[in-house]
Amino acid sequence: MRYTWFRCRRTLGTFNRESQSTFNLMMPSFLLLWFVATLCAQNATVSAHDAWVRVPAPSKKETAVYMVLENGGSRDQAVVFASSEMAEKVEIHEMKMLKTGSTSDSTMMVMTPATQITIPGKGKTTVGPNGIHLMLFGLKSNLAAGDKVTVTLKLDDGTAVPVTATVRN
Repeated sequence: MRYTWFRCRRTLGTFNRESQSTFNLMMPSFLLLWFVATLCAQNATVSAHDAWVRVPAPSKKETAVYMVLENGGSRDQAVVFASSEMAEKVEIHEMKMLKTGSTSDSTMMVMTPATQITIPGKGKTTVGPNGIHLMLFGLKSNLAAGDKVTVTLKLDDGTAVPVTATVRN
């Protein structure tokens, strides 16, 4: 029994020494693959839910898209561009309260273009009425309640996030 154990130990030791150069060659490749997979997993952390599109007024060719964006990653992400097959262009806008006179009651809500929608790391951002939202301009067809609209969000790292929104009142 002792002889067999010694022989196995010796064989395993020989195997490890002979394969050491193979191991040394494969380990950097494995680490690189693991690193790339980790980066890809971190990039796929932004998701959207509760997405909806407001039914446009009868004579209008624009409408708004709302949703909740969640970031499961540890670093902040930002939506920097959006597109949709249903519209000629999609823009990021936000509602702001502007002072219009000298009194505190003299304010007006205005819609202004924005450059991005920031989603904090391990957090969420509500894209909704009276705040930051997406505008669809030049609608290519009439939208009715129940229709589905797909919008593709482009993040600051180049990742595309497809979002399907339901048209509702």
